[in-house]
Amino acid sequence: MELFHCYILGSQQDAATYGTSEFRSITTRKLQVIRDNMLLDNAILWVDNDIVFFENCLNDILRRAGSFVMQDDLWSPCTGFFLARTTSMSVGLITRAIQWLIEKKDPQLNDQHAFNSVRKLSWGNTITLLPQDEYPNGKVYFQDGRKSKAKMVHSNYLMNTAQKVERFKEAGLWDESDDAFNLVHKYAI
Repeated sequence: MELFHCYILGSQQDAATYGTSEFRSITTRKLQVIRDNMLLDNAILWVDNDIVFFENCLNDILRRAGSFVMQDDLWSPCTGFFLARTTSMSVGLITRAIQWLIEKKDPQLNDQHAFNSVRKLSWGNTITLLPQDEYPNGKVYFQDGRKSKAKMVHSNYLMNTAQKVERFKEAGLWDESDDAFNLVHKYAI
C-alpha cells in the first residue's frame, strides 16, 4: 500500500455532479496532479475513486505497450483509469489537456474531453486500450452484464458519487472499512 497515494478534495463536500463547472474544476486539478506525479516517476497508474478491483491487475497493465494504457470508455480513452509512462511527449499531452480545459468555459467539459481533444494533435504518443471485458466501465459491467472476465469495474456512467456508491452497495461491492485507506499516503488537493 505504500506505493499508493490518495488525493482528497480539500472540502468535506461530496464530489461535484458530472457536467457542472465544479466537476470541470475538479478534473482540471486532477490533470495537474497527474502531470505533477508524472514528473516524479517514470510511470503512474491513475485510479479514480469509483473503481473496485477484483484482482491485482498491475502486472497485466504494465506488460502492455504504449505511452498511455487506458480503459476503453466506449466513446474515448478513459481518464479515470490509466497507466501513463513519462516521456516529454506524454507530459506534453497532459499539459496541453490542462491548457485546453482552462481555456474552455463550457461547464459540460471535463478532463476526458480535454484529453480526447488534444490527443488527436499530439504525435509521438501511443494509446493502448484495455479490453472492455477485463476492464469494464459502468455501462459494460452493470448495464450490459459483461462481468465474467472483469478484473475491476469503474462505476462511471452515473452523474454523482452518491449514485455510484448506491450502485456498488446494490451489487455487494461496497466496503466501508478504513483498512486500506489508513495505509496509503493522503494529500489534500
